[in-house]
Amino acid sequence: MGGRSVCGFTTAPFPPPPVAPTGFACCRSWPFMVRIRIPLTALVYASALLGFAPLSPHMETAPLLLFLLFWGGGLTCDLRRRHPVGAPLATLLSLGFCLYYGLGLSRANLVLPLVHILTLLLGVRLLTAKSPRNVLQVFLLSLFALASSSLLSLEASFFAYLVPLVTGITVGLVLLCFYRADPDLALEKRQLRTVLATALLLPAGSLVLMLVFFVILPRTGYPLWDFLNPAAGARTGFSEQVTPGSVARIAEDRKVAFRAEGPEIPLQQRYWRGVVLNRSKGSDWIRTAPPEGEQHRVAGGSPVGLTILSEPQRTGFLYALDPPADLSGVRAARAADGVFRLRRSPEKRYRYRAESRPGGTLTAEGADRQFYLQMPADKPQRLSDLARDIRSRGTTETERIALLEDFFRNQRLAYATDDLPVSADPLTEFLFEKKRGYCEFFASSFATLLRLSGVPARLVGGYYGGDYNELGGYYAVTEDRAHVWVEALVENRWVRLDPSTLAVNAASTLERRQRSGLGPAARLFDALQYLWNQAVLTYDLGRQLSLFRQTGRSLRQVSVSRETLGWSFGLAMILAAAGGAVGVAHRRRKDKEGKLARAFVRRVQKKYALEGIGPETGLLTVARRSGDPLCLEFAELYCRGAYGGVSLGPEERRRLREILRALG
Repeated sequence: MGGRSVCGFTTAPFPPPPVAPTGFACCRSWPFMVRIRIPLTALVYASALLGFAPLSPHMETAPLLLFLLFWGGGLTCDLRRRHPVGAPLATLLSLGFCLYYGLGLSRANLVLPLVHILTLLLGVRLLTAKSPRNVLQVFLLSLFALASSSLLSLEASFFAYLVPLVTGITVGLVLLCFYRADPDLALEKRQLRTVLATALLLPAGSLVLMLVFFVILPRTGYPLWDFLNPAAGARTGFSEQVTPGSVARIAEDRKVAFRAEGPEIPLQQRYWRGVVLNRSKGSDWIRTAPPEGEQHRVAGGSPVGLTILSEPQRTGFLYALDPPADLSGVRAARAADGVFRLRRSPEKRYRYRAESRPGGTLTAEGADRQFYLQMPADKPQRLSDLARDIRSRGTTETERIALLEDFFRNQRLAYATDDLPVSADPLTEFLFEKKRGYCEFFASSFATLLRLSGVPARLVGGYYGGDYNELGGYYAVTEDRAHVWVEALVENRWVRLDPSTLAVNAASTLERRQRSGLGPAARLFDALQYLWNQAVLTYDLGRQLSLFRQTGRSLRQVSVSRETLGWSFGLAMILAAAGGAVGVAHRRRKDKEGKLARAFVRRVQKKYALEGIGPETGLLTVARRSGDPLCLEFAELYCRGAYGGVSLGPEERRRLREILRALG
């Protein structure tokens, strides 16, 4: 029987002589050996964890805990070298999980069940013995798991998982070649470092190619199947319709809606305008086309320019600091009431420039007062009585607004997101019974009472506040900052009124939430996410073409003299010739060494009539089977130069040729 050699690493099934212990083919005495199984097992479990981690925030509790249990159980089994879960049981578990979660597949819920199936298949495979086939399956499932996370999210963390996973799998595949040849193969630490360094060249080259392909290949700006997994339940966020009383509780959503790059802005001016709701339908407010001939102009205020990077959303409304003067950078339609909306599909990230004049006045030219006084016929009686009283006591719009504000203060209304009015008449219940609600209740009831009092009014939806990130120089506005306020038409000017600030607990809710901000670590991660969004996710076909055009213009502007071009060409030719000469010399040296090794194997095989000698048999194995000290000396000397990192000198080559002659 003989040992096997893989890429110069040789094992033998019988005890080696003292001068040539089992291990690296050069047969020197190594102080510390590492079994190839240990780093390979570590890469298997690390790869599985890297594939699972980006999916974990989206998974249900049961499959998440099951995977962690399988991961820990598999690691324990590998450490003990005992695997009670065999192939039949693993197959039954896999089929059971596929059947259970497969029954939950539907058009509205397609991705998440597949993610659960993929993750649990990966966990089951970790429980089994790590044969080369099973190891390869773990690597493949881990890669698929990470790829499936891009269907749910395109956060910057994806790149942080991708690089180590690709690197680990590539190195693992190289180690798997050795493991398949001999599961008990052991390498000296320096040899293992050589293998790892060689294996790392592959992912390094892949990353370089990835950067090249990123520039030239098209990409998507949002999760591919996100539209098949709509969020369930009522949450805080921007909406193009106000419907107070539809839910008894809303959950806050800290997901970023958009980021606005620019200078710091005082909190009282941090109103981000999105949509105007101009028609009342009972307690609901919706948007209809504004009256023809109406025009808005912004007068006064301090000009502020902001670059907005919006997250994917379905409405297509563009946000800007209130009052907005102009938007550029995207194809958008501007309505008569100053609302901007995308002309193309909004379900991707996009950036634009917004010019605003905070503190300015929004003048209304040709505004139809009757349009902004319309109310449905079935008006709530208590609201009508209250409005009639306000109208009789106030003679001007300003006086009626002041009387209504006093009423809100005297009612001691509380800003809240739970235990909300849900009756058929939620506004009456809000004002006179429960006296608690969020911005939609405050704004809807205030605007309704203004119209009933004879003051033209409308709702404006958008956001209020935002956290300023000094590292990136931008505001991060999250969905829980979604807000609704009121605009009243006073002397041909739209005056912003925020009834939510009249809540008895406004200082402890709205203002405290705005002051809380992000911690240092959160600001750092958000700045990295912002950089990722700008450099990667918003890099679309338009930016590709712009980059190519700019590169072409730059190349045309480059002026190089003929003399410089000649010197550069000559230097390049000299370097190429020198590199070629070094390569040829190195190849000739390797060819000569290879000829010596092949001649040695032929002569030993012929002289000692050895059988079972193939291309995979190492020189050490051949020498040991011959039992000739000269053969062992040849193998040690040759392997020291071929695989030990030390080139053979003239004396070593002369000694090798002498041994060959002695062998006949």
